[in-house]
Amino acid sequence: LTNAQHGFIKGKSTTTAMIKLIESVIDDLEQRKLSTALFLDFSKAFDCLSHGLIITKLEALGISGKAKDWFKSYLTGRHQLVELKHTENGITKHVQSNTLPVTRGVPQGSVLGPVLFVLFTNDMPQLLQDHCLTIMYADDTTLLLNDKTTDKLAVTAYIALNMAYQYCHNNDLVVNPTKTNQVGFGHRNEDVPQIPGVTLESQVKFLGITLDNMLCWTPHIENLCKKLNTSVYAIKQIKAISDLATARTAYFALFETHLRYGLAVWGAASAENIEKILVIQKKAVRTLAGLQRQLQG
Repeated sequence: LTNAQHGFIKGKSTTTAMIKLIESVIDDLEQRKLSTALFLDFSKAFDCLSHGLIITKLEALGISGKAKDWFKSYLTGRHQLVELKHTENGITKHVQSNTLPVTRGVPQGSVLGPVLFVLFTNDMPQLLQDHCLTIMYADDTTLLLNDKTTDKLAVTAYIALNMAYQYCHNNDLVVNPTKTNQVGFGHRNEDVPQIPGVTLESQVKFLGITLDNMLCWTPHIENLCKKLNTSVYAIKQIKAISDLATARTAYFALFETHLRYGLAVWGAASAENIEKILVIQKKAVRTLAGLQRQLQG
């Protein structure tokens, strides 16, 4: 399997994908290169997969015999219909469409769905490796590009994006251009060329964190503070009607999960930004302990 994929693979996670992207951007900037990332948005990725193409991709990965037959049996033989309910003269009626076979997509909510998508797109990073670094988490796909000059970066990015579009076309995947974003990083981000048809943003959501073009993490800290303050309020309400053990459980579930997520990358934020987080965490601890804030006089 490709090293570019971080989803549903043992030892990898959203955190490893974040670290890979941030470290690669920093490497680009330290080498005085222009650095930009394209964040691709697939439209209903799991619904578009052709069953025939899935089987072909599995065969290319060495899956054959009974294993291939098992996957084929899992994907095929399913049917779907549309049912409408309406009330007429006080009587509720159900109207059904004709049943049609399902020839695309993987069962929603299934364990195998994301895994099959990972296997299906396993060959994409190799196709693009001469032009960009590909970082994937399931269907979240990011292309990181760098070059010394604006003109060269524009050409490289244009080629990489069009190759990605062509790959998607060949594999019956649909990229939504209106939701595909670009970010240029570093103090020279104004020199980063905007790719035609792609929105150039100063910040973007990446695997649950807010990534800004200066890697200062201020937008992420601001969003995180809002979430943490909401969590503190919820903990306070729970503490008022339950015991400490329940409130403590709520703290770890509602507060600390947000606090720890992505810490490996945004933990490098300025002391001023980190202090904003610490103030809210102290408020959460005081809420748990039933203590009032002490005023310095």
